[in-house]
Amino acid sequence: MLVGLNNESVGMVKEVLAAEAVLPQSSLPFGDALVEARHSRPDATIVSLGEAQDAALEFGQQLHREFPDMTLIAMARASDAQAILAAMRVGYKEFVTLPDDAQRLRDAVHASTASAGSEEKGLVIATVGSKGGVGVTTITTHLAAELAAIHRVTLLDLDFSMGDAASILDVTIKDSIVDVLSRSDRLDERSYTASIATHRSKVHVLAQPNTVDSLTEADPDDVFNVINVAAAGYQYVLLDVGSQVTPATGLALQVADIILLVTTPDVIAVRDAFRRLKLLQAMGVEKDRVRLIVNRHRPKTFVSLSDIQTNLGLQVSATVAEDAKTVEQATNEGKLIREVNRKSDTARNIASLVALLTEDQEDAEPLGDPPSKGGLFGWFGRG
Repeated sequence: MLVGLNNESVGMVKEVLAAEAVLPQSSLPFGDALVEARHSRPDATIVSLGEAQDAALEFGQQLHREFPDMTLIAMARASDAQAILAAMRVGYKEFVTLPDDAQRLRDAVHASTASAGSEEKGLVIATVGSKGGVGVTTITTHLAAELAAIHRVTLLDLDFSMGDAASILDVTIKDSIVDVLSRSDRLDERSYTASIATHRSKVHVLAQPNTVDSLTEADPDDVFNVINVAAAGYQYVLLDVGSQVTPATGLALQVADIILLVTTPDVIAVRDAFRRLKLLQAMGVEKDRVRLIVNRHRPKTFVSLSDIQTNLGLQVSATVAEDAKTVEQATNEGKLIREVNRKSDTARNIASLVALLTEDQEDAEPLGDPPSKGGLFGWFGRG
């Protein structure tokens, strides 16, 4: 990742590292770089220590705190003893000037990429609803249970408007996510594992507190720290974001590898899914990270899959059949849907969502007509 470099410096870096690393096309401004680092987790970051030296030092300190194993390289036009000392104090591992230190830069980047992969991070999947009541928690909890059969899985309930993951899974809370967030700056894998509740499916759950007065507005940095620790210890980290996008849940969506956007086949929910997609776009979330799930699907609905795809400009990745009776019974009894009725289409459809976590969406077969290439129209073209 390149941060704060002008076009000339970017050109010099590309010339030096052409055979050493996969390089971005351009440099990021300081204000956007931290979010990108949290999402892409680069092996090395080259930061300009030029005119914006204070910003570079502050950024380097924060990046080093969150990613202590990342190789941070400060780049300047000329060597300066005080600047070198300041950079090293906040976490930069190398200080280079180009073209004089070309070989040093190559060696630093080569070392960072050679050691990459020694600590694989788990896949982070965030589930968000187009609006409230579309079944986000049901889908997230049951998908976690399916994955836990053969993988190490944790579920974080990030619905701070009173999430229900613990109730649906019928687990007794140890420490709530509010408790863990309060100590996120000193959290590690061991203390995280000690805080979770374990479901019989082997899903490790970090749930919302039982009492309303314990609910709080979460700090985005604290949420990131918890997600980061979870991703270091689990193969799959599922985030139940609910339907309200706050600064904290927005951060969760930005860093997620895959986002499951859940809607139901009705006009209001699909309208809100359109708004949610626009919000994700404004947040810098790439469209190819989003998987559109139509929950409570029936053979004949007023809003067809073709309608949804045409109006959202996004392919429907999967549908989950409506089976209100079975879902209600499972929820009331604290059981999984498959435990109530193994033949339920709802249970079968949720189990099939596992394929979405590895499936190439460009090669996936559409469930309905392909999205229109002529732009959005229909409901969203009125007014």
